Amino acid sequence: MQTMNSQKDKEFLFKSAMYNILGTVLKVAGPLLAILTARIFGKESFGLFVSTQLWILTLSRISVLGLDKGLQWFLPQNSVQNRPVHYGYNETIIRSITIALCIFFTLIFCAGFELHKYAKSLEILSRAEIVIYALSLLPWVLLHIYGGASEGMRKPQYKIFITDCSVAAMAPLIAIALYFFGIPYALPIGLLSANILGCIFYLPLVKKLFPGNPGLSLEKVPKELLLYSLPRGFSEVIASILYRVDLWLVLLLLGPGEAGVYSVMLTVANALRTVANSFGPILLPVVAGMNEERLKNDLKPTFSYCVGMTSCIQLVIGFFIVMFPEEILSIAGKSFIVQPEALGILLLANVSFGLFGMVGIVISGLGKSFHMMKVDIISLCTAFVANYFLIPIFGLVGAAISTFIFALTQVTLNNIYLFKLGFFPYTKKLLINIGLTVALAVFFIIKHWQV
Repeated sequence: MQTMNSQKDKEFLFKSAMYNILGTVLKVAGPLLAILTARIFGKESFGLFVSTQLWILTLSRISVLGLDKGLQWFLPQNSVQNRPVHYGYNETIIRSITIALCIFFTLIFCAGFELHKYAKSLEILSRAEIVIYALSLLPWVLLHIYGGASEGMRKPQYKIFITDCSVAAMAPLIAIALYFFGIPYALPIGLLSANILGCIFYLPLVKKLFPGNPGLSLEKVPKELLLYSLPRGFSEVIASILYRVDLWLVLLLLGPGEAGVYSVMLTVANALRTVANSFGPILLPVVAGMNEERLKNDLKPTFSYCVGMTSCIQLVIGFFIVMFPEEILSIAGKSFIVQPEALGILLLANVSFGLFGMVGIVISGLGKSFHMMKVDIISLCTAFVANYFLIPIFGLVGAAISTFIFALTQVTLNNIYLFKLGFFPYTKKLLINIGLTVALAVFFIIKHWQV
């Protein structure tokens, strides 16, 4: 039985890794479309769009309360516990949409009184734009739930191809089409339309995942799922702020133009982080389904396989970014070539995270969500302080250095904790990846020094 479970996990990991590689190829279109969007709309409009979009994404995380991540851990246990396969899914949708509606009406109230104009950088946003952004919150919440349920049911390809690829590509494509037809508010309408279309794509697939599902339920979210999800949800909200605080502070301290330039850098560099994040839903349910014996025998090869795949993909992409940072930024326009070395620093932060940061997924799979919440709180405080002091001094480079600092903080704390639990998940095969990462860092330093 033990051997059979291990074999199934290996097959699942291999199959999912192939989906991830294909998804990564398709995701390349996302940053390219974002750069094209920046070129068409200009750095001020693009900076405001990305900043506001990420704010709505953060609010969607607050609405979900981590229940989408909880489903990744909870749904695989339904069959073990002889519970209905859909148990926890319907309740999660009702709870999340209810919270999202409360936030939506709050945003409408704030838009009515134009409270956003108290922030100088947001003055050019109109009431109509804020209402459209607020509407995007509702389908975004559903995308989180559908994606989490798909991953919990071992169908990560649904989220990879719909949320990560299709929705991400459709938003700029629709916005660009609307722009050329002269339709106002093209950027927020593109975001809203893409989110709605993504939900429509999910509906028949999710229906197949839960045959015999009676539909939405007014029952409470299962206590076990809620207790696991709340710390994860708090961590997700903190993480959402954590990965955006640099952009928001650039917007507030340097203005929308600089925020537009930094948004392009983040879009390109975060393509590498997406690679690491996409392996999380694959690894987490596998770890969650391991008993004590399998954790001792199977965790190390399973973890190292995922890290090795992630690192290889990141290094290939990263090499080209380090080689041609100015050329990549120039696609958006000459005005976007500002402190291109910041892009290289963001790149190295994400590659390093891909190598050593995935231990956080293992910790979550072990059910230690409270620890992850504490680490995220520490990292957020570190990131805010670093950005607040470094951005005024070094500009975009200061924001990039701050990202590297908080990533290093997370990686260090999580690895120490996992070692204390008695697990060392790295194999000797990863030494090659570590060596290549160091070589990439040295190459970047030499190239920048020559410049």
